Amino acid sequence: MKIRNVIQSLLLLLILLNLVSCQQKTNTESNETQPNIILINIDDMGWRDVGFMGSEYYETPNLDALAAEGMIFTNAYASASNCAPSRANMMSGQWPQRHGIYTVGSSERGKSSTRK
Repeated sequence: MKIRNVIQSLLLLLILLNLVSCQQKTNTESNETQPNIILINIDDMGWRDVGFMGSEYYETPNLDALAAEGMIFTNAYASASNCAPSRANMMSGQWPQRHGIYTVGSSERGKSSTRK
């Protein structure tokens, strides 16, 4: 009979501990907001090809509106000399020497041993 009482007491204790651990989570809202970043990846676009940078030939009203409401990033670095390796660098976070993409598609430029 004594073993039965010990088992019942332990079972009751486990149930109570389980119920105590199921308290409602407090609402801890943070005042910090996520940054709003728009990355526009365009092939063969020069820095003067948009209206907000002075272009009178191309009409870019949506990009001009975004530039008027936000920040314009004017300092950049091209991690590769053409588009395919640059996109691969941006998507992988690696240099061309790591991901192995050096040229665009079936391009015949450069050494054939380094082409992928």
